[in-house]
Amino acid sequence: MLTALLLAFAMNPPKPAITVENRQAAGAQVQIVRIPLKDRTFRVSPIVAKSFPGGDEAATAMVKRTGALAAVNGAYFSRTTLLPIGDVLVDGELIHSGRMGTALILSPDGTARIERVVRHKTMNWEGEETVLACGPQLVQKGKKDVDPAAEGFRDPAIMGSIPRMGIGLTAGSELLFVHVRTRVSFEKMAEVFVALGCESALNLDGGASLFLFANGKTLIPAGRKLPVLLGVFRR
Repeated sequence: MLTALLLAFAMNPPKPAITVENRQAAGAQVQIVRIPLKDRTFRVSPIVAKSFPGGDEAATAMVKRTGALAAVNGAYFSRTTLLPIGDVLVDGELIHSGRMGTALILSPDGTARIERVVRHKTMNWEGEETVLACGPQLVQKGKKDVDPAAEGFRDPAIMGSIPRMGIGLTAGSELLFVHVRTRVSFEKMAEVFVALGCESALNLDGGASLFLFANGKTLIPAGRKLPVLLGVFRR
């Protein structure tokens, strides 16, 4: 009986799970959604509104329409044009060029990285599967690396201390969606990601755009319609 159970387990190993946790990091109260990317069980891709570019949609509707297992709000965007500030690449196709900020990049082989884009330059994303750019960058090579002005971020509404959302990559190939409940600066947000063991991290939109969903539950409801999310799907 035991042998049969072990054989069944070996032939049908449990699928890696998306997990949600609440804890303190660098003195801040945070909520974390963890997505294990190591065995490529999950696919990560932007989710855009039906009328994108130039339109928005309720975040919960986008999740329901696409069947995402987890999702987080995307980049800052213009309130007039509804266009995000950064590049958006879906299934290898560049559907919007923002040419600023810092990008999460995923390749078809499952590798993921976070890096600054060259401001005002059209990036060559040939060979990549997914790109979502926002920023500023918070962490690189496991250390704080924050320079919002150099990336073109100057809006006073985002430069101060506010509740924030960001994404990070750990050395163990985990993708983290991180919501900091308390008001923090970009510098403090970077300290949070370092404390969580992230090798790289970037900031996402905040304020009324904050949205977080995982395992069938809306953890943070968005206060407005959004043009783009970052979603997680089963391959």
